[in-house]
Amino acid sequence: MANLKEIRTRISSVTSTRKITGAMKMVSAAKFKKAQNNLLRFRPFYEKINHLAADLIKSSVSNESAYMIEREQVRNIGVVLITSNNSMCGAFNANIIKRALVVLNDLNRQYPQAKVIFYPLGKTGEEFLVKNKFNVVSCNNAIIEKPSVERTKDFFNLLNSLYLGNELDRIVLVYNSFKNAATQIQKVETLLPLVTPDEQYGSEDLRIVEPDPATLLDRLLPYYLLNSLHSSILESSAAEHGARMTAMHQATENATTIMNNLILEYNKARQASITNEILEIVSGANALSH
Repeated sequence: MANLKEIRTRISSVTSTRKITGAMKMVSAAKFKKAQNNLLRFRPFYEKINHLAADLIKSSVSNESAYMIEREQVRNIGVVLITSNNSMCGAFNANIIKRALVVLNDLNRQYPQAKVIFYPLGKTGEEFLVKNKFNVVSCNNAIIEKPSVERTKDFFNLLNSLYLGNELDRIVLVYNSFKNAATQIQKVETLLPLVTPDEQYGSEDLRIVEPDPATLLDRLLPYYLLNSLHSSILESSAAEHGARMTAMHQATENATTIMNNLILEYNKARQASITNEILEIVSGANALSH
């Protein structure tokens, strides 16, 4: 059994750790609430954009937009990997990086002649990719620190120009989707070429469009793609703060359990020490009496 001084030192250390994790939990909870509100406010708007895009695609006579045409030769593929700038958020980063590696292997099998280039949003993902010597293009990690449409637009304009300039033939998004504070869903979506929106977004009651659906669709698609990218960033942001809040809550609970066990161990050690002292005193008294 450890001596009393060692146990007191460990109790002090665990107490300090619990205070830190408790404070981080409170900070994460505030950030999570803000990120969740931003996501929940954006979702209805994004769903309406999806509805409108699906209606226009269905009502267009031909889909000859540059965003919707599959390239015959896929030479360069861009993978946008969204992680976090900071750690201490459980398996949030590890899970999405693992999924990105699976996506990389799938793309290499499907397009053996293509070069896969990563565009990481988040320091954690970028550091991993650079360390393992993947093809990486550094991006502005502030985009995910405080998500805004203006920052997302700058990044989208870069991807858009690369795609329209035939420097990228395919763009894939890999990110954590928010379900609740404790659960994230790893998603893989093709940003470009544009995949026809799901049937659930279509509507048989088509709107009257002037001058014609094809013209409006050409104007709408860049805006639709921008919002698709921004949606994935908001999803990842809410998922990150939820994961960190949950991780810090678990860490605080674990620290409390360890501290209670140490206090129990300390009390047992102290009781044993007192008992030994009493036995020594009694033994000494008995020796003197003889």
